[in-house]
Amino acid sequence: MEEGLFYSEDALLNTVLFLSGSNELNIFVEDEYKEYEYENIFNRLFAYKLVINNIFPMRGKPGVKKAFKEYGAYIDNKPSIYIVDGDFDVIMEKERINHPNFIYLDRYNIESYYADKGATLRFMSGKMKKRQMDINDIVKYDNCETYTYQSLQELFINYIIAQRVFPEEKNVGIPPHTYIDSASGEIDYQKIRDYIDQLKTRIVNYSELYIFYKERFQNCLNGDCSKLICGKYILACLACYLRKKTNTSFKEDDFRYYLVGEFDIKKLDFLKNQVLDIVNRVA
Repeated sequence: MEEGLFYSEDALLNTVLFLSGSNELNIFVEDEYKEYEYENIFNRLFAYKLVINNIFPMRGKPGVKKAFKEYGAYIDNKPSIYIVDGDFDVIMEKERINHPNFIYLDRYNIESYYADKGATLRFMSGKMKKRQMDINDIVKYDNCETYTYQSLQELFINYIIAQRVFPEEKNVGIPPHTYIDSASGEIDYQKIRDYIDQLKTRIVNYSELYIFYKERFQNCLNGDCSKLICGKYILACLACYLRKKTNTSFKEDDFRYYLVGEFDIKKLDFLKNQVLDIVNRVA
């Protein structure tokens, strides 16, 4: 997430200095209002054995980078960990900080890990009062997930092109419901085509860029859409599909937070191992 620092970075850093004394571990993340999600995730990863009293949201990747340059690996002899979104950094060959305490997610963002068959079926079981296997017969989760990733792949390759040519314009920041048909709950292909068509009219070397970044996606991410696509798009599409397919009503935020506590936490073993390495160096 590169967009928007709403408050002074210096003020944020002063807050860190004030609060860091109460931490066993200092954790810096990009997004404000997601501290509770990271707390939930870290408690699950470490079975509540790692004490974290504060998580510092720096309101964007630049803020996390500035905090790292200011404080480095330790604050008052306590380790500091900096977690940032993968975004399109690898595909676009953006400069990255090479330090064990500065951790890049291997998917677009933290929400990209939440989509999970088991967690989704458990959530819907509570809503529908049915067995999970019966719900899966209705929603066919595997087909739904594959359909969602495949449907959004072209949009996100074009978002990469847009970021390359028009870095100041909104792309991934476009609300995901822009591309969802509210009547059917399915992805609106025509709106995606319209977005791509207007890019083609604005970019002289569009075909060249498309071929280049399509190959980069295949070579750098092994064609894995789960690493390419922003999680908020996946969750929005999944929630709309489930509501329409099962004729149930639920808030997207409730669905999201349930998934935070229930998705397969082993997806983040790479993060757990890196944090353990950092903590063990101090012990």
